[in-house]
Amino acid sequence: MSIYMVQHVFARPDWEAEWNAWYAGNLRVLMSVPGFRTGQRFKAVDGAPPRYMAMYTVDSADVFETQFYKDSGGGGVASQRFRPAYQVWIRNLFENLAVAPAVKEGECLVMLDADAPDPQLPGVPLAMMKSTGFHKTTPWRGLASVSEARAQSLPETDGLILYRPVTSQLPQLY
Repeated sequence: MSIYMVQHVFARPDWEAEWNAWYAGNLRVLMSVPGFRTGQRFKAVDGAPPRYMAMYTVDSADVFETQFYKDSGGGGVASQRFRPAYQVWIRNLFENLAVAPAVKEGECLVMLDADAPDPQLPGVPLAMMKSTGFHKTTPWRGLASVSEARAQSLPETDGLILYRPVTSQLPQLY
């Protein structure tokens, strides 16, 4: 299994509600693609970029080469009309984690980018993933799900972004 993450800085407030509604439907479309196992969307707690993130569990990188994925609008094809609002569009693929954590209401996803597989964030057990595909914007990324109260007490750290869930984690729909 691999973890696929898509991060956005969306720069058109006048389109944001429409884009979020579209993305909620697109999440369901992708969850119908064979090889997509889980999917969930997030928004950064403090609004720091990248402000939005979607995280998926996929069988492998091979899913992105399938005709089903391409026909479903994968790889940015379905979001073309919103492209003028994307200041940032980052896609990364990671290994070393069997399934993306399900982050519930009242929890936050702790995401920490690092140069090595052993960063420390006191009191937070990070599941570390190695970057293996797409933009490879970080060599390593750590994930953990913690309560909002715990997330708010974390010290400012380079590479740390806290995300609240926008949706619940969806299972595969095929």
